[in-house]
Amino acid sequence: MTDRREFEKVFRSHYDGMYRLAMKMLGNDAESKDVVSDVFAHLLHSGTNLRSETLQAFLLTSVRNRCINLLVHKQKEQQMQQAIVVEMITPERTNEQEQLQMLHRYIDEHMPKLSQQILRLRYQQGLKYREIAKILQVSEVTVHNHLSQSLQKLKDHFKASGYGIK
Repeated sequence: MTDRREFEKVFRSHYDGMYRLAMKMLGNDAESKDVVSDVFAHLLHSGTNLRSETLQAFLLTSVRNRCINLLVHKQKEQQMQQAIVVEMITPERTNEQEQLQMLHRYIDEHMPKLSQQILRLRYQQGLKYREIAKILQVSEVTVHNHLSQSLQKLKDHFKASGYGIK
């Protein structure tokens, strides 16, 4: 799609439907807008020639596929983060109770208050990102960023302290 006017016309006429589909699948405004923008950016830069009779189906399928990829990625990331927390310290150094105490003490002493709250809501109460975001009145992206940074900080600290990190 090389003609700018043609691209703008496609954008205006199909954006709302694509956004609604992404919202149904993701339930998140920012992620939905990002997915639709990614589809249009790919379309703009790929130079793909599309036929008008298949355009809508192509765009909606592209949105659906990107949403599925995002959901799968988020699920795998959450599983990895849970595994990191559960297996943070190897049992050779201390018993399980001491490990938990060390972990809680480090979180209390070295993590920002918001990170502490997010970690506890996620791993002690088992809440999802969306639930945590709603409780703390922050975005899901903020929840994700705090968890990622906190887990990396925990991993670095315990690895530097001589504890085996799996």
